[in-house]
Amino acid sequence: MNLPLSDAHISKLNKAKNFADPEDEQRSHRIRKAILEAGNQLRKRHPWLVQYQDQIGLSILGTAITGIIFNITQYARGKMAWYVAIPLSAFWMSILHELEHDLIHQMYYRKNKKINDAMLAAVYAFRPSTVNPWIRREVHLHHHKSSGTKTDLEERGINNGDKWGLKRLIMTGDNMLAVYLRPITMMKTTNRYIHAQKNLSKTEKLKLKAKLSASYAPFGHIHYALWHSFLLISAAKLAMKAFGIAQPKNSLWKFVDRSTKFYAVSIAAPNFLRTLSLHFTSSNMHYYGDVEDGNVVQQCQIWTDWRMKPLQAFCFNFAGTHAIHHFVVRDPFYIRQAIAEDCYPIMKENGVRFNDFGTFKRANRRF
Repeated sequence: MNLPLSDAHISKLNKAKNFADPEDEQRSHRIRKAILEAGNQLRKRHPWLVQYQDQIGLSILGTAITGIIFNITQYARGKMAWYVAIPLSAFWMSILHELEHDLIHQMYYRKNKKINDAMLAAVYAFRPSTVNPWIRREVHLHHHKSSGTKTDLEERGINNGDKWGLKRLIMTGDNMLAVYLRPITMMKTTNRYIHAQKNLSKTEKLKLKAKLSASYAPFGHIHYALWHSFLLISAAKLAMKAFGIAQPKNSLWKFVDRSTKFYAVSIAAPNFLRTLSLHFTSSNMHYYGDVEDGNVVQQCQIWTDWRMKPLQAFCFNFAGTHAIHHFVVRDPFYIRQAIAEDCYPIMKENGVRFNDFGTFKRANRRF
C-alpha cells in the first residue's frame, strides 16, 4: 500500500495528553479504528484501489487538467460562454486541490520524488492563487499537529477565528487580501508558528521566516496582479459607462483589457470561486481558539446540511469529509468520499459535531 506521510508520524507528534475530558482520547481511538476498518473493507472489495493507487492519482490529474484546458480553448474559440467556463473549471480545480492535498501527504509516487514533484507542479500551474505547495507541506503537517491553536498558520491564513462580517467575506475568496488586510495578525501567527518548531536552530528559524514570506512568490503575486487588474478595469469600465465617458481607444488599453479578461475567465475567476467555496467551508468547519492541542475530536465539525451543497460542489465536498482525514491521514480523497456515510454514525456518537451553524456567531470557537 502506498502509505502517506504518515499516520504513524502524525500519531507520534500527537503524544498522549491529558485532555480536559479524559474520554476524548478514547473517543478519538474509536473513531480512528472505525475509519481504518471502513477503508480496509473498501480496499478488500476493490483491491485495484491499492494496486493502482499511483496510476489513479495520475489519471485524476490528467483528467482534471484536460477538462480545464478544454474549457479554456472552447471559451477562446467563442463556443463556450464565460458563465459556463468559470464554474466548470472551478469544479476541475476543486479536484486538483484534493489531489494536491494527497500529494502533500505523499499518497502518490511516494518512492519517486520526481514524479510526485512533477504532479505537484502541474497542480500548482492551474492553481497559482495558492501558497507554494512545497512550503504548504510543512505548514499543513503542523496543522495536523496543532489544529485550532494559535500556532495553526494554515487555518488562520484563511480567516479561521476572525469575526464574521464584510471584511472576512472579502478575504475569504482572496488569499492576498487575507494577508494585506490583516498584516499584524498574520505576522503574529507566523511568528508563533516558527516559535513552535522546537527542533530548529535560530538560523533555521530565520530561513523558515524568509521562506514563508516568499510563499506566494512569484506565481501568486503575478496571478493576483492580473486578477486585481481585471477587477479594477471592469470597475472603471462600469464607471465610464455610468458617466457617459468613452473608453480609451489606444492599443495598450485594448491589449490589457483583453488579456486580463482572458486570464480571469481561464484561471483567476474559477480559482476565486473554488477558493471562496473551499475557504468558506474550511474556515467554518475547523474550530479555533478553544481547541486543546492535539485533541482531534475538538478540531473539526462536518457539514452535511443542504444549504452548504452549492459551496460543496466547488470544493469536492471538502467539509463533508475533511474531518475524517484529521483522524486518519492514510486515505486518498476519493476513498474518504466513498466511506464517509459509513463513518458518520461513529463520529457523531463520539462527539464530532455536525452542522454547527453557531460557529458563525462564535468566530469559530467551540463555545
